[in-house]
Amino acid sequence: MFNSISDGVVVADANGEFVFFNQFAEDILGMGLQKVKPDQWSDIYGCFYMDQVTPFPADQLPLVQSIQTGKISRQTVFIRNHARPEGVFIDITGSPIMDNNHAILGGIVIFKDITDSKKSELAIKESAQRLMAQFNGIPIPTYVWRKAGDDFELIDYNKAADTFTEGDTRQLLGITFSKMYPDPSDAVYVDFRRCFDEQTSIQTRTSYVLKTSGKKKELKVRYVYVPPDLVVVHTEDITDIKHAEQQLEKLSNAVEQTADAVLLTDREGLIEYVNPAFEVMTGYGREEAIGKTPRILKSGQYDPAFYGNLWKNLLSGKPYRGEMINQRKSGEAFYAQNTITPIKDGHQQIVNFVSVIKDITDIKAQKEQEIRLQIAKEIQQRLYASNIHLPGYDIAGKNYPADETGGDYYEIILTPQGHLWLAIADVSSHGMGPALIMAGTRAYLRAFLQTESNPAEILTKLNNVLHADLDVYQYVTMLLVHLNTKNHEMIYAGAGHVPAYWLKSAGKVEHVLRSTGIPLGYKKNEQYENTRVADITAGDMLVLLTDGIMESQDADENEFGFQRILDLIQKHKDGTSEEIINQIYREVCSYTRTSNQQDDITVLVCKINDLHQMEQVPA
Repeated sequence: MFNSISDGVVVADANGEFVFFNQFAEDILGMGLQKVKPDQWSDIYGCFYMDQVTPFPADQLPLVQSIQTGKISRQTVFIRNHARPEGVFIDITGSPIMDNNHAILGGIVIFKDITDSKKSELAIKESAQRLMAQFNGIPIPTYVWRKAGDDFELIDYNKAADTFTEGDTRQLLGITFSKMYPDPSDAVYVDFRRCFDEQTSIQTRTSYVLKTSGKKKELKVRYVYVPPDLVVVHTEDITDIKHAEQQLEKLSNAVEQTADAVLLTDREGLIEYVNPAFEVMTGYGREEAIGKTPRILKSGQYDPAFYGNLWKNLLSGKPYRGEMINQRKSGEAFYAQNTITPIKDGHQQIVNFVSVIKDITDIKAQKEQEIRLQIAKEIQQRLYASNIHLPGYDIAGKNYPADETGGDYYEIILTPQGHLWLAIADVSSHGMGPALIMAGTRAYLRAFLQTESNPAEILTKLNNVLHADLDVYQYVTMLLVHLNTKNHEMIYAGAGHVPAYWLKSAGKVEHVLRSTGIPLGYKKNEQYENTRVADITAGDMLVLLTDGIMESQDADENEFGFQRILDLIQKHKDGTSEEIINQIYREVCSYTRTSNQQDDITVLVCKINDLHQMEQVPA
């Protein structure tokens, strides 16, 4: 009868000796009836707890329990032995065998192989545990929202989210999305709904004030749709990273462009980095210096004790400041103001030394300064657009910097499609710094003109990149004009720049080109607007200026002003563009009666002589 049962059956007498094994029991356990005592069953048949490692005590096995207590016993046991090396899970039910007087005659167990179901159960449990561990182990603050009717409910968050909000996220569990973000025009609201409605993933960057702490953060946010009704939100705090990137970029630009030599060594004094000024000052190229020590600059003017004391103080964490006679690669000695600073890690261990060397040899420094300024002036002058030759048009521009280098800039570009771009700009202040900023502005503008034909959009992009480059005291004004020489239409946009003038042939001002936004670099994500001017005819003239002209002052501090400029233009309107510019500059110089120009002066004039000539030029 027992052999016809599909489950394993084992019978033992009251002493625990096996008297019967059916075939299924032998198949499941991997071995049949063994003449062993009950306390050996666990070892012989390989019985373990569910962890598959801890041996199952023999006296706790259901058959032993039933014989000893006279009660039914049930357990799940893992079997692994030489015949079943892969192991099986079995569900065992033990029952006592009694006579009519309830005396225990022995016991019987019925068991079945539940390996497949148990492994599936364990796999599901392990998967859930792994998923939860992974969720909590994600270093990025993560929130889980579930669809609840027409709204969403916050149902979970990970440990990183709790840390991010300083332990205050728990109070938000169960809150609805519409309560947390009641404004449908809010960027968070829009992106979240689009993620769910379009069943997609969305990544964006945003400035956000935390609901829990009120702190403003720069975040990289990713919204992920998880079928069928979840939206998982990852909010990576990049406040410090963004700030560090901006500071690192500024620092890198400053170090690369500073006139002082900068070198960085490791703890042993081996040079790891030198800036361009070091190469100029010492004569050693970057490749020649890296891997060497600062001893390459030794002049032989100091004994070993001097360098020994210097090194001893640096290793103790003290900075060094002092004058020193160094030697260039050429063998020429020069006086230098040296500052050497130990750089420590988070454990206050010295890892690097940074040295700043200022050449204080007066004659040499003056000579090098003159050379640098002259080179910078030549480079900047070459950057200004040439006065192009365009049939039917007379276009000219000139710049008169107050110093060797200036912060004014103008641009004249003709595209293959017959579109003419005119730009004029002014950096706050003048000199070398503004000249560098303007060089960068010019490069950005030319890059954007390759792909963009909308003046306002170009100014918006320029503003964003300059905002990251400039400090709070710097800005750039600009007026950008797009002239379609085919349909005789002009579109322009201005960023805090002084007005330009569109004059008809009689010299009357037809239109004042005023700025449509604030100067570039002041505020990120500022949006600029276009203004369209049509009905351009032959004889018209466009005049673009910088504020250095109208703000020029006479001995009584009276400004030259706009009206004098307009009067000059009307008076000399029949001259060429270049002649008009020259006349304006002469009049300004005569008005101020000084050779010390107070600010950069730039003028750009575009005269339309014959519209039909341009129309005949192939695109």
